[in-house]
Amino acid sequence: MKNKKLTIIDLFTSCGGLTEGFLKSGKYKGLAHVEWELPMVRTLRSRLEKKWNHSKNTALKRVIHFDIQRTDELLNGNWSDLSLNSFSETNHASIIKNGLKGLVRNTKVDLVVGGPPCQAYSMARRSHSNKLVKDDYRNYLFESFIKVVDEFRPSVFVFENVEGMLSAAPGGRKVTDRIFEAFDNCRYDIYLYQKN
Repeated sequence: MKNKKLTIIDLFTSCGGLTEGFLKSGKYKGLAHVEWELPMVRTLRSRLEKKWNHSKNTALKRVIHFDIQRTDELLNGNWSDLSLNSFSETNHASIIKNGLKGLVRNTKVDLVVGGPPCQAYSMARRSHSNKLVKDDYRNYLFESFIKVVDEFRPSVFVFENVEGMLSAAPGGRKVTDRIFEAFDNCRYDIYLYQKN
């Protein structure tokens, strides 16, 4: 058990920067990586094959091309016609049928990491158009992150974003208050790291 690797799910994976850091430590094994932009999905699948010696089939299973806002389908599979039309050709059949839960099965998830898109929280973007930012659906992508954490109950999660998130308040309520409340409802303690 001494050399057992901890397991990780990476959400909003992009090209896999967080994944790469954890894998390089030699202490983690990636279970799943979820990203909705296909060029990034292809890049990470290629990286897993070439750098981390995954088979093509394993990389196809583990890097999931999907819209995380459809969280129930992501978790459980049995995709809707809309999801099938958008994502069936770029995913492994077992993910479509059984979702993340089918991939993970009885494996303990030790860590969930992710950085939801930061454009909605960017100070530069807010200086251009406050209305655009207020109505941006990306303000609420943290809800999908929380649903995945709540489903797998890892010991730890890492939620990374830009400094502007600390003051973002779409609809008049701070995003951080919403996030802290949601994680508190899931019985997690939050430790805020802010670089000085």
